[in-house]
Amino acid sequence: MDIGKIAFLVLVIAVSGTVGQAVVSHLSTAADYEQYFNPLEYLNQYYNFSQYQDVYKWTLVELKRLTDNVKKGEGRLLEVGIGGVISHLVSAGQKFHHIVVCDHSEKALDVVRDFVSGNGTFDWSSTFRFVANLHGETDPSRMEQQLRRSIKETRNCDFTQDNLFAMSQLAPVDLLISSLALESARISAAQYTNALKRITDDRYLKRGGAVILIVALRETYWNVGNQTFPAAHITKSQVEEALRQAEFDDIETAEFGTKSSRPISRTSACGGNQTGPVGVACENSDSDASSFLIAKAIKRV
Repeated sequence: MDIGKIAFLVLVIAVSGTVGQAVVSHLSTAADYEQYFNPLEYLNQYYNFSQYQDVYKWTLVELKRLTDNVKKGEGRLLEVGIGGVISHLVSAGQKFHHIVVCDHSEKALDVVRDFVSGNGTFDWSSTFRFVANLHGETDPSRMEQQLRRSIKETRNCDFTQDNLFAMSQLAPVDLLISSLALESARISAAQYTNALKRITDDRYLKRGGAVILIVALRETYWNVGNQTFPAAHITKSQVEEALRQAEFDDIETAEFGTKSSRPISRTSACGGNQTGPVGVACENSDSDASSFLIAKAIKRV
C-alpha cells in the first residue's frame, strides 16, 4: 500500500447480520446524534475485547498491516467521526505523531480528551496489550503514552457539509482514517459517494496521501443502549462504485468470514445469539452471509 503513486487504503468491514428491532427513524440528524449518542455506553457495549475477540483482533491486525505500508510524509493524520473510539489509532499513533480527531459530538470528543489527559474511564488495556504484541513491544504502556502524545487536536466536524470544519481550516494530512462513520446515517448510495468525496478532498487529504475506511455494509440501523439510529444500506458494489466515482482505481479486495460465522450480528428473530457493533436487516440469501472485505485502491494522479 505504497502511496508514492497516491495510494488510497481502504479497510472495509462488510457485515451482514440479523435484527428484529424497529428503527426509531427520528434519530437521524447531527443534532439527534449529539443529544442521544452516549459514547461511553457505546464503548462498553461494543468494544469489549473478550466478547468480540475474533473480529476485534482481526481488525487490529489489519490496521497494523495497513499503517505499516503507509508512507509517513509529515506524520499528519486526520480521523473523521471518531465516536470516542481510539483503538483504530493505536498502530497509526506510533508512526503519525500529529493526529487530529473530529466528530459531530462534543461528548465523543470529550471521551478522547479524557483519554489523552489520562482521566479516561474506559479500559483499553487489553487492546494495547494485543497491539503491543503485534509490534513486538514488551511494554504496552509505551504505546499508550505515545498515542496520547500523538493526538494533538480534537475538533468538531460534520461530513454531511461541504466544509468539514465550519469555523476553521486544517492543513492537509498524510493519512485519513474514518471508522463506521459515513454509513452511520440514513443516506443514499449517492450521498455516501458525495461524503467520501468530501472527506478525501484536497483541502483535507494531501495528493499522495492515504485513507483507511472501516465500513459496515448492508446496515439498516445501529443502536446504543435503548437508542436506535438509522443507517445507510450500502453494499460492497456501491462502495466500489463510490471509490471509482471518487477517482480511485485498482481496487483490490480480500474476504474474511462465512455465513455460519456472524461475529458482528445481533440477537433477533432472524436467529443467532451474538451481538456486535452494527445492526442490519434480516437477510436469507447466501449472498448475504456474514463477511469481511479488505479493499485497497489507488487514487488517480
